[in-house]
This record gives sequence, C-alpha cells and structure tokens, in this order.
Amino acid sequence: MPPRKRTKAAAPRTSRTAQVAVQAIERINPLTVDLAVTLGTEHPLRLERPIVVAAGPLGFGNEAGSAIDLREVGLFVVRGISLRPRFGGLMPRLVEVPGGLMHAVNRENPGADEVIDRHGASWRSAPCAVALSLVASSVKELAQLIARVERRADELGIAALEIDLTAPCDGLDGGRWESSADEALRLIDTARGATDRPLIAKVSSAASELRRLASESIDAGIDVLSVSGSPHGFLPDRARRGPALAAGIGELSGPLVRPAALAAIAEAASGAGAPIIGGGGIGSPADALDTFAAGASAVSLGTALWADPRLPGAVGDSLRRAVAARGETSVLALRGSALGSRHE
Repeated sequence: MPPRKRTKAAAPRTSRTAQVAVQAIERINPLTVDLAVTLGTEHPLRLERPIVVAAGPLGFGNEAGSAIDLREVGLFVVRGISLRPRFGGLMPRLVEVPGGLMHAVNRENPGADEVIDRHGASWRSAPCAVALSLVASSVKELAQLIARVERRADELGIAALEIDLTAPCDGLDGGRWESSADEALRLIDTARGATDRPLIAKVSSAASELRRLASESIDAGIDVLSVSGSPHGFLPDRARRGPALAAGIGELSGPLVRPAALAAIAEAASGAGAPIIGGGGIGSPADALDTFAAGASAVSLGTALWADPRLPGAVGDSLRRAVAARGETSVLALRGSALGSRHE
C-alpha cells in the first residue's frame, strides 16, 4: 500500500479587517503619540504632558529645577502656602515605615507673601505649567488667600490653583476638609467665587463620600480632582511608650498607599465628574500606567522623585509606548482601561 501523501495544512486566513488593524498598530511610532491633555471644560487646564509633580517633595520652586528636568513635566504644584506663616511639627516629624514614610510637617511655610517674593521668579521662567497649592483652615481665610495670590498671579504665570482638602478645617475641630463632603464643596464654591483660574481639589484615598464629591464638585466649581493626598497613619516608637512621631498621627507616603490610592481613583472615576489627577505611591512607569488604567487622566509623582529624579522622563516614554501598542495616538486612550463597564 503506497504511503499516504502528507498535505501541508493551510494557514488560517486572516480577515482583511484584522490585517489592517495589525498593520495600523505596527505603524504607530511612539514618538508620534500626543501626550498633551486638556483637563476640565469651564476653565480648561492644558498640560503638554500628563505628568504632575505633587505639592511638597520639591519645595516652592527654586529647588525643583536642579532636582529634576521640568521639561519632562506637565504641571509643577508648589508646596502648600497659607495666608500667614505656618510652623512645622516638632521633631521627630519624619520616620520610615514598612513600604514608605510617615511625616508630620504640618504644611510649614512662611506665608504667601514671602513665598511669592522669594520664589515667584522661578515660576515665571519654568518650562512647564505651575500651580499653587493653597492651605486654609476656614472659608474666610481661603477667600483672603486667593485674593492675595490673584494680585500677582498673572505676572507670575500661575496656570491653576490647587485647594488642599486634606488640610485641617477649624469648623471640623481640626479634621480634614475632605472628611465632610458638604464642607469640602462649600470651600470649593468659595474658591470658584474668588478666581477664574482652573481649580484643582486635592483629596486622599480616605476622603468621605468620594463618589459624591467627584460628581458634585463640578457644579461647585472645580475643574480637576486630584486623588493624590496622603492618608493618615500611626506607629509607636521602638519602646512602645509613645508615638514614633512627635505629633502622634502622621501622613503616609510611598508604595504602601498605592492599592488604596488606586481604589480611590477608580471610585472617583465612577462618579463621572471632574477629570482626575491620580497619585499615591507611584514609584515606576508601571505604577503610572496602573493609575491611568484606574481612571486617571494625569499622574502625580511625589516622594519617589527623591530616589529617582529621572522618573518623569521614564513615565513619559512608557506612556508613549503603551499608547502606540494599542494602535492609538492620544494618551487618553489609556484612561480607565481596567474599569470595564464600570467606567463611563
């Protein structure tokens, strides 16, 4: 019996549509990906890159240019300033904890006038947009602070104002503004009545009624929600006879807060409100991609910049590659990719 002839199995046919899609993805050059984003509609904030330096780690501005390449950044947020000087917490006010840091700096600053006089020139010459983070313990104080800032904001090229809702509120017995959605919205409404600049509201993963705050903050006057603030933490000292920090309760930063931060970003995104700047524990380009996948439109970098000053550039490169791999040309194609049907 003659041997059977072996026939070559035909390769599965690929549809023309699939071929075109594959070719399109292959043709995308990461260098052609547009990283620019416009956040908000009523008072839009345009950033050349969706990469934000969070308020705090790099100070008031003069220090930033020597620490990182601000050309790789879309927005630099100046360390929090208040109407009058605020004094820092007692020592120790910074301790290492598993997976990060705990600090109680108490938003120390010499007051708005001195900060503007000493650092304003560096904001005007910065190669990226600059926002001021405003710290106020009452509605009246915030209105006065914005009035003070607005006198020179145009001269100094201030692109936006950030309202720090993680700061203590006198009306809540020192609790954070974000612990009461009603109080937080009242503060936002006051800020909107005092300025026409883009407004960013900063909250932490511990914010109360975060979904409601995200959905109602636009009506109150906010343009962007920054879910990037530090949650509270506590640690005893080694002898367990007192707190590790002189202030007792501190704020947490570092990789340990990242899962909670991602959950908060996803919850805020489900509120279908203001566009989100997401942060908290981001230490690598992969972490930044996770933040976009959770629903953010921009990413906020903080204490990780101390360890890796080249992180903004690495994040930008990673974003371009990820967008190109999807066959897209805009970074917003990454937003909410992990939320599925939850994301609207």
